[in-house]
Amino acid sequence: MKKAAAMMLVVVVVLAAVSTTQALTTEAQSSQLFILPLTHHNFSFESAGVSYMPSLLNMPDLPSWLHYSYSPAVFTGFIYGVPPEGLQDFQVEVVARDTHTYETAHRVFRVDVQQQPRKPFEVGFKIKNMNVDELLVGHRWDRLYNVIHNDLWNKSAHDLTVTYLASATQHGDRLPASPDVKEGVYVTYGSSMPFSAALLELEKEVKPLWDHHPCPSYFKKASYERFFRQHNFAVDWCSFRLYNNSLQSERMRQNMIVEEEDLRSPVISALENEGRIHLMRRDEVEKRSYTFDVVHTILVPLVVMVVLLGLLTLAMCCHRTNMIPKRPGHPDGAVRQLPPRH
Repeated sequence: MKKAAAMMLVVVVVLAAVSTTQALTTEAQSSQLFILPLTHHNFSFESAGVSYMPSLLNMPDLPSWLHYSYSPAVFTGFIYGVPPEGLQDFQVEVVARDTHTYETAHRVFRVDVQQQPRKPFEVGFKIKNMNVDELLVGHRWDRLYNVIHNDLWNKSAHDLTVTYLASATQHGDRLPASPDVKEGVYVTYGSSMPFSAALLELEKEVKPLWDHHPCPSYFKKASYERFFRQHNFAVDWCSFRLYNNSLQSERMRQNMIVEEEDLRSPVISALENEGRIHLMRRDEVEKRSYTFDVVHTILVPLVVMVVLLGLLTLAMCCHRTNMIPKRPGHPDGAVRQLPPRH
């Protein structure tokens, strides 16, 4: 009884430490980066040593398009992602814990999504010397915007926005072998203005690198790399891409999605809409040739078997005379047979 009462007292104390407040409301735009910073002021904590556990409301985790990163430099957590088209609103639930007093607090953030069409022109690349939490602090985000806007895409000033942001592992890359190496960040900027001559020239310059995995380090410096290096941005030029999302290509992509949705299981579709799983479309799966697998699996063992069979046949047929016993001292070496006795 004493143990049960003690356990109930611990549960009551923990529940009492969790404070609930009214949901905070913010806004986001579809097809555009949304960032929700989390600080100890949002949860009425005095110290900055706070850990956060975000998730969708009444869900165990965040959806596949929404990510979380913590910056120890400024003691701030960042929930970021690009809301997909057609999403009206969503609610993020955050549980915060003070690492000094172990006090917990609970907040719900309601995000109203305003519909915005996808930008027809996008440029994407990877920054390999930074992590997401480092890019979002220290005015680095503003400096990167100025490089794209001032030096590469001048005409996109009025509507240049970020349409994608993810760490290298969230994008699908592997973690670096050394813990001292930065993970890297994938960034995509979009605009309604056509690509500038500088972007087209840069894509033509780095296009020979697209088939190299991993990206060769001995490749010469790109002509526009100096603008990034001035602000301490090291770009992985193998990942540099220009995307032309014209109305015709977007319509074809939507038709393909509708056709695949008709063939998809309703259970899988429901799970994917809730953000629990993410399945690639057929056009996203990389095509590969199985010629090498067939040669390596069938032809190589067959050739080895034929060679061994030929050597065995040669050994048995050409050395048959060595199997007949010889009589010592006989001129022809053959054994003379004696006549039978009567």
